[in-house]
Amino acid sequence: MSEFFIKIGKEQVSVSEEIYKEYYKMKRRERYLEEDIKVGRISVDLEEETVDFIPSKEDSINRLIELGADFEDDQMIEDILCDKATLLILQEAMAELNEKEQELIQALYYKDLTVREVAKVENISHVAVVKRHKKVLDKLKKYFL
Repeated sequence: MSEFFIKIGKEQVSVSEEIYKEYYKMKRRERYLEEDIKVGRISVDLEEETVDFIPSKEDSINRLIELGADFEDDQMIEDILCDKATLLILQEAMAELNEKEQELIQALYYKDLTVREVAKVENISHVAVVKRHKKVLDKLKKYFL
């Protein structure tokens, strides 16, 4: 079984495959917001002989910075909004889990217990914990798709 790591600050953190994939989806979205978004279109009026640039409703952060937009503390507004939106979605999703499912997520992600440690505490096999964990993650994924 492969181990998955994400870099948080200067530290490599071991995570599940599901979290690893979701993290890199978020990184791809960040790249999209910063670099790939359409920057607008040009409108040519032949009768008036004018050319106008019409910015897109979506705009890349890099282009906004080049135009002189000011973002405080090197923290991008989109990052803050994405983080808060993700947290709100996660809170809503967690509220839909039953008590046992919430306890499992708490144990694995907040108390940093291993699957084997959870299995030992609950006096069940680690395979049963893995299956429960997968079912819970599947429930949570529906909120992020």
